[in-house]
Amino acid sequence: MRHPGRDPGGLDAHLERPNARPRLVWVNFALTAAPMTMLVLDVVEPVVILMVATAIALVINFPRVAQQSEQIKAHAGSVVPVVGLVFAASVLTGVLSGTGMVEAMAQWLVSIIPNSMGPHLPLIAGLLSLPLTFFMSNDAFFFGVLPVLTETATHYGITADEMARAAIIGQPLHQSSPLVASFLLLVGLAKVELGDHHRKAIWRASVAGLAMLLVGGLVGAYPI
Repeated sequence: MRHPGRDPGGLDAHLERPNARPRLVWVNFALTAAPMTMLVLDVVEPVVILMVATAIALVINFPRVAQQSEQIKAHAGSVVPVVGLVFAASVLTGVLSGTGMVEAMAQWLVSIIPNSMGPHLPLIAGLLSLPLTFFMSNDAFFFGVLPVLTETATHYGITADEMARAAIIGQPLHQSSPLVASFLLLVGLAKVELGDHHRKAIWRASVAGLAMLLVGGLVGAYPI
């Protein structure tokens, strides 16, 4: 009799998982849930939480040092390049902020916007957020560029809330930015070429952002 919920000829029959630890499923669940809870509570630095949790998981699931070494080597190919990319992105972000380039770009943007476009600054902020949040970090845009635009917008009766609502429409595109560490991690784990992803994702994310900007204006979230 076939056991309900099992398919002897299905996918499970062809899977080979020599590293699976079915007897430790609840232990591993706890090792996953506990770090996530601690990350949300922000009780310890994230890097400490992840390092300790990884060490405990390796010791419990692979007691022998040779087994632990094999697991580290097996995943090093996807981890090391991503770590290098994250460090490079951090350096670029630091250069943009530390040299004053963000402030200079913000002042330049304000200087080239005609006075006649003042009442439409939310629309301008939304359009600018698409390319700028792709090429710079969220902190650089929202703390460097947006405050300058918002200060100018107040002279036209536009509130900071309205400017902020318009500025967030660039987030769909920002999530594909090389400056986003989580995006680099996902691309590395999925073994997807960065160029291939950008060719397929950038224009779609841009269209989604423009649609959000239009809908926001139509429902009165900000004046356009």
